[in-house]
Amino acid sequence: MLLPLLLVATALAAPQAQPAQAKPAHPDPAAVFANMDTNKDGKVSRAEYVAARASRFATLDRNKDGAISNADFPRAAGNPSAATRIASMIDEADADKDGKVTRAELDKAPAPGFDRVDTNHDGFVTKAELEAARAAAAKARATH
Repeated sequence: MLLPLLLVATALAAPQAQPAQAKPAHPDPAAVFANMDTNKDGKVSRAEYVAARASRFATLDRNKDGAISNADFPRAAGNPSAATRIASMIDEADADKDGKVTRAELDKAPAPGFDRVDTNHDGFVTKAELEAARAAAAKARATH
């Protein structure tokens, strides 16, 4: 859930109009991982993950109302699976349960997605752990 939620949210928050040179519908997971790995040690620490999550706030707050909510992802309405994942992402960080996540809530939010992918619980997500999580998610999607 760590990277898939960021990828889904990023893709759904992207403007619908495509520039002259079209970008892929979903960001490259390897590139997202590399960007999160700010010290370039080949793994993403909890602190790096939290910092990357915080840096995406402005992009995810598409309507610029100071909070991330379902209203920021209008394209998700046509995709029940994506809508469910977005709702889950919001719910995980929504401390006051008002259906939206402020920057303050995001800064204090737990990181259950990170914890699910960090299978050896060492405080780091490696590329191998990420690939295993992606494979498990793909398998789960295929069976539903």
